[in-house]
Amino acid sequence: MILSFTVPPASADYNFDGFPEKDELEEVEEGKVYGSVYVDGGHGVGKSPYTQSFNVPEGTVEWAQLYVGVWGGSETKEGYIDVTFNGEELGETLEIKGEKDTNSNVYCSGHGVYWIVYNVKEYQATGPVDAVVTTSGTIDGRVYGVVLVAVVKEEDESEVQYWINEGNVNLHKLSDIRVANDEALAEFNGTVDMDKFVAARLTTVYLTGSPGENDYLYFNDNKLCDGDNCDDIANSKQYFDFKTFDVIDYIEDDNNEVKFERGDEDYVHPVLAVLTFHGLEPEEETSCVYLGADIIPAVSIEVTPDMLNFGTLASGQTSSEHTLSISNTGAYTVAVTADVTDAADYLYVSGLLLDSSIWNAYTTEITTGVAVDSVAVLAVPDSYSGLGAKKGTLVFWAQKA
Repeated sequence: MILSFTVPPASADYNFDGFPEKDELEEVEEGKVYGSVYVDGGHGVGKSPYTQSFNVPEGTVEWAQLYVGVWGGSETKEGYIDVTFNGEELGETLEIKGEKDTNSNVYCSGHGVYWIVYNVKEYQATGPVDAVVTTSGTIDGRVYGVVLVAVVKEEDESEVQYWINEGNVNLHKLSDIRVANDEALAEFNGTVDMDKFVAARLTTVYLTGSPGENDYLYFNDNKLCDGDNCDDIANSKQYFDFKTFDVIDYIEDDNNEVKFERGDEDYVHPVLAVLTFHGLEPEEETSCVYLGADIIPAVSIEVTPDMLNFGTLASGQTSSEHTLSISNTGAYTVAVTADVTDAADYLYVSGLLLDSSIWNAYTTEITTGVAVDSVAVLAVPDSYSGLGAKKGTLVFWAQKA
């Protein structure tokens, strides 16, 4: 942007409370199509390279965007993103810069939470499609999830009316330096002829949500529930939530609205809201068979307890033993490894032992439905000079064996 022959510094596409808005997901597309609005994605936080598979209906793709969620680790760290879609590279390597970022397709908020948008209409990708995300640089680089939204025109299909809203709102608690950001909206402005439609669905995507920390979702002031769960919508253990709700009973003829409430989540980022209305073919008759299935995660583990206190120790001393139980709650045998971070001058990185060996040598295989015990011990290095309460984090990673 040039004013009076001077070039001002570029403004960062970053805001701690949310970007482009701190209290709203903005509408980026709305319309009608005879066909479908395909929305799918997943599958929870994972290391680079990260692959997500899709199966897009056959037809003409009239609009399509690929969304990539990335954890930067901090708003001050920088890194690089490469994405392939259906075997094609999506432009040049993208350099992301946190609070200094100026990329037009990057929404960054909070402590380096990225929601990156790619226009993929030109690829006209239908059928089985893979997206592969590779990260590098000083950013953490793990991927929360990848989502594809595609408006597909299909022959002999019914009409769908739709709204697509996107952004990266950081709903967060009050702190010593920041005012709480407690709620955000997604507004679907326009009219709906409900005589034409027999179904209405709302799909939402969140990043960084935590199980056990309540948050709430409302559609036209009606509280939505995920099955029996009405008070913890962003509840995935993988920091990525993709949820679809039947909202036909709550529809207004015009100007429908979604409200995201933080509740007691420390941080939760609504990033996508898609509202669709579905009709029947003229003179079509239907007879419904209601289907149900209980789907469990392919890969999932639970670790108890979720906190270890090694007590009072001095340099050169070793704690008593603490037993951790790791349960395989997924469908497949998993290989489990460990990762440690701390803000304690490498106390835990250097001194945490799992089953008598340093933590980064830890590995075990667990079959589905089985729990194994591992023993944790803290051996404070002889040279350690830190004092006071010290905190760290032990993360167990599971992948299909």
